[in-house]
Amino acid sequence: MNKRFSLTGVKMLALGLAVGSAFAASAQAADCPAGAICRYDEQPGGYTGDGPYRVGDYSISTFQAAGGATVYYPTNATPPFAALVFCPPYTGVQYMYRDWGPFFASHGIVMVTMDSETTLDTVDQRADQQREVLDFLKRENTNSRSPLYGKLATDRFGVTGWSMGGGATWINSADYSGLKTAMSLAGHNLTALDPDSRGYSTRIPTLIMNGALDTTYLGGLGQSDGVYNAIPYGVPKVFYEVSSAGHFAWGSPTSASDDVAKVALAFQKTFLEGDTRWAEYIRRPFWGASEWETANLP
Repeated sequence: MNKRFSLTGVKMLALGLAVGSAFAASAQAADCPAGAICRYDEQPGGYTGDGPYRVGDYSISTFQAAGGATVYYPTNATPPFAALVFCPPYTGVQYMYRDWGPFFASHGIVMVTMDSETTLDTVDQRADQQREVLDFLKRENTNSRSPLYGKLATDRFGVTGWSMGGGATWINSADYSGLKTAMSLAGHNLTALDPDSRGYSTRIPTLIMNGALDTTYLGGLGQSDGVYNAIPYGVPKVFYEVSSAGHFAWGSPTSASDDVAKVALAFQKTFLEGDTRWAEYIRRPFWGASEWETANLP
């Protein structure tokens, strides 16, 4: 009798565990929109440092795209991976902002930091070169010799850039078909010829960040504000002005403010990967934001 009772108890426990696991799995599935990339080994939140994944990297030569680039990718996360291409500022080169690559890769998002063909290239030339790198990255998904072979979600690419690279990003937010997000840091469009740098034709979620101390021709004079205001009605957008930051404060996710990392990651998780659990973390920082505006967030 005791033995029979014990077996029954074990069966009931097993049934309970199975039902609980099934419920947890269905809850996770319900949390993840169709077609999105949702990872459940990292809880949504406000992150200023590395995520849970190890990071690998490899180089792209100048013969392959633009002025060459470095691809940062997670080595132990489950694909597919969304991806971002970072375009440099005027006179800028990769080492100035390389910390952005490992940051995003450690959170499961591939980032490519690129060089322009020359450090003096115009906004419009940088936009062309950013498109070259995007095209190269798409080909990596079908390149059997690439570490990213078959691992990229080529329908989940985004663009980002600093200063003139931000202007290039604004252009490509309208000109490059299929992008999911655009993110600019102290963006510059005053010398751009392409009218799409002004924001009127942008149709993808856009995060615009700049510094209140940036009053320069390079990234001040209302360039970021103007693009934010020009982005059409209905498009998700965020404008975050850091009260203590100038034009050269964007070399890492935390150099302008720890909150830059938090907002940038939550924005890309929400709109690039499509994991809307992160949307609540796209929120005004408790301090240090001289301006904060949002529209059409989930």
